[in-house]
This record gives sequence, C-alpha cells and structure tokens, in this order.
Amino acid sequence: MGVGGFCVFQGELEETALILAELQAQADIPLLFSADYEHGLPMRLEGGTDFPHAMALGKQGDSSLTKRVAQAIAKEAKGIGIHWNFAPVCDINSNKQNPIINTRSFGEVIGDVIPHSLAYIQGTQEEHILACAKHFPGHGDTATDSHISMPVLSQSRERLASLELVPFLSAIRGEVASVMVAHLAVPSFDSTNTPASLSSVLVTDLLRNKMRFNGLIVTDALDMKAITSQYSSGEATVKAIQAGCDIALVPENPVEAANALITAVQNGTLTQQRVQESVERIATAKHWCGLLERKQHKPEIISLEEHGMLALKAAIEATRVTGNESLLPLEQYNHISVFALLSDDIIDPASEFFHFLAQVYEKNTDLAYMNANITDPEVEEYMQATKDSECFVFAIFARPRSYAGTVQLDERLITAAQKIAGTRTSVAVFFGNPYIAETFPANVQILCYSDSKPSRGAACLAMTGKSLNIK
Repeated sequence: MGVGGFCVFQGELEETALILAELQAQADIPLLFSADYEHGLPMRLEGGTDFPHAMALGKQGDSSLTKRVAQAIAKEAKGIGIHWNFAPVCDINSNKQNPIINTRSFGEVIGDVIPHSLAYIQGTQEEHILACAKHFPGHGDTATDSHISMPVLSQSRERLASLELVPFLSAIRGEVASVMVAHLAVPSFDSTNTPASLSSVLVTDLLRNKMRFNGLIVTDALDMKAITSQYSSGEATVKAIQAGCDIALVPENPVEAANALITAVQNGTLTQQRVQESVERIATAKHWCGLLERKQHKPEIISLEEHGMLALKAAIEATRVTGNESLLPLEQYNHISVFALLSDDIIDPASEFFHFLAQVYEKNTDLAYMNANITDPEVEEYMQATKDSECFVFAIFARPRSYAGTVQLDERLITAAQKIAGTRTSVAVFFGNPYIAETFPANVQILCYSDSKPSRGAACLAMTGKSLNIK
C-alpha cells in the first residue's frame, strides 16, 4: 500500500515547494497534491498573493475579472507543485447568520454565484489545476459550523432543486473537475439524517446518477466534529467510499482509515469494483494534470507583483461606500481617531490596516484596538483621549472562521463605538461579514466584503479619495 497524495495546509511558500518536489521525487506513482486556496495561497501558507474573498469578487460584478483572479491563484498553486484547488465555493449565502460560509460565497443570490463560480472554474482549469465545486448540496442556508456539529439543510426537495443545487448543476455542465460533499444532514433526501458526505442517496443517487457528474467526488475534511462526534476515522472513511465518494479527505486518524479500507475490501464490505472506479477517476485526474507524463515537478515561484495589482484592482472594484459621502475624504479633518474592532485576538490584519492608512492620511491620528473584553472604564478612557477628534473610523474585522461558531460582532463593541464617537462624524469599515452594517450605525459605511490585504488597501483609498489606474 502506498500514498496517493497529500492535502497541504501550513508552511512557508518556498519551503513548501521544496518539500512537495522532494516528496514527488520519492514517489513511485506521481502524487496528487491538493490545497484550500479559495482566495489565494495565503489562506493556508505564508507567502503568495492574497486576493479578495469570493463575495468581493461577486460584488464587483465582472466575471472576467474573477476568471483572471482564479488563473493567478492557479498559477501560484502550480508554481509550488499543487494540482488541485478546493475552490470555488458554490454555496448561496442565503442565511445571514451562517457562521462558516459568509464572504466565502460569491453572494446571496443565484445571479451572483453562478457566473462567478463558473468563471473561477474556467480560470483554474485553463491552468490545468483541478477546480472543486463545494460544499454540495449547499451549505449556504445553514446556521451551524460543521467543524463544531452537524448542520441540517431542512428545505424541501423542490426548494433545493430550485436554489441550492442550481450552482452545482451549472458547475457540472461547466465541466468542473471535482465536487466536495458537505457534512450536513438533508432529511428531504435522506431521512436517516446521515451526513451528505456519507450518504449514497446524496452522493451516488443524486450527484452521480441524477445530476450526471462523472468527475472526482471528495468529502469535506473528515476531522470535523460533524463526523468525529459520530464516527471513528475507519467507519467514516469506509462509509464515504461506500456512498460513492472517491477520496476521503483528511480523516482524523489516517492509519486507522487506511486499515479500515483494506479490511472492508477483504471482507466484502467494499467491492473491488467500487474501489476500482475511484482509482480510475483519480488516475484520470492525474493524467489531466500532466502528472503521469511529468513525474518530477520542478518548483517555480511565480512573480507576484502583477498578481498583487490584480488583487488590488478586484478589491477596489468591490468596495462600496454608502451614507453621507460628503463626509469623505478624511483629509478635510485635522484629527481623526481610528479603532479596530476585533471579533477575535488576531491583530495582524488590523495593524496592517493602520499602516496602510498612515501612508495615505498624514494628519493627527489616534489608533487603538478593541475586542469584546472592553470595560466601561476603558471606554471612558478612550472618550477622554479622543476628545479633540473630529472624525472616528471604526474598522470592523469579523470573518468566517472554523470553530468560531459566529461571524457576528459582540454588542459591547457596537455600544462602545457609539459612546466613544457620540455625535461626531463616524465612518464604519466592514472587513469580512457585511451584514453587521445593518446594526452598526455610522454616518458613512464602507463595505469591502473581504478582510484580505488588498481589501484593506482599497478601503484606505476609498476613505481618502485617492485612486489608482490599474488595468
């Protein structure tokens, strides 16, 4: 028994490229390397170009620009030896309370999701990188993170056929190379509430037979609690393959998973034919990537300057300013106070935002971070320290994160911001979850639909009225 491939997570760009090349050189059969680079390599690695999230691409409206972004991501992935990108997200984010999809989706309606997901697939696969439509049959209208527990997609078959399934059917017709199946129950199709990823009703009957998908089917990561709370790694892996999946992704205990597969074939739980079908699909995918003809991959680090400008262009096109726009640009004020409102303890994006703003606004600026632990005395202290400020900028960092369980901003932060600004001019910048704008009062609201580096830069340009001519 050998290893057929790896899913790549963390590390540095150059180091990862060298490791993948060395692993490929040691393999008797070329390895298929996959990764989760929805908005670029920095989603998992230190290095590469950070592009705006999918919702920003959907809001900017030009699917040809989305295709260019996908091509750039694919080129960078290919440059380090990756062959399969687990993107695009084809979920329709119809539930504003969704804690894990949110800005990873191209939008709340089919009209945004279909053209941009198709463009993403085309851009990816033109570079001979396998694209992956996820999370089948649709994770958008759920309010539970499957990293924590199993969501339930409770809609009727008719509703699913008219909404959730449509982008996936479009992706299949667009010849997407693979589909990722979610860990969620769909009682209207499978009354046993078996996770879709382990359900033959959803994988084989619906996706493979009725929707006529002939490419690779992969489970979402099997180390999520939606699976591990109910099944061992061995059980989940065997059930996934029985259901019709070709690849059981990231089981919590891979040795146990592999041994369970061997035992299942030996005792007849899995037929040789069922396994052979998946082996052939994987071989076909490797051939399509050029792996079977080119065993040794030579690392190639892509020049990132052009991609960086493309990312900034997409972010600028996506940024929306609402409210009293006459209160901008910030240059009309001699003294401003800028607060980063954090939904977690990660301050690097906020620090970078402060740095970007300092480059385009050179007058007096107060800077501070706030999280949900803020106390009343601290609020009073901020009020006293900013008494000379003419304008307040509140940068809200709230994005979908695994195991967080929410994308909302703590009410204490909203209350604190209102109290600190009082009746003076306020500008709210929403990095990530745009729906917070519905409950966060400000004179001017700037929606970025992403918390990526280019989105932070685009917000600073929008606030200061500066523009760049990017093709």
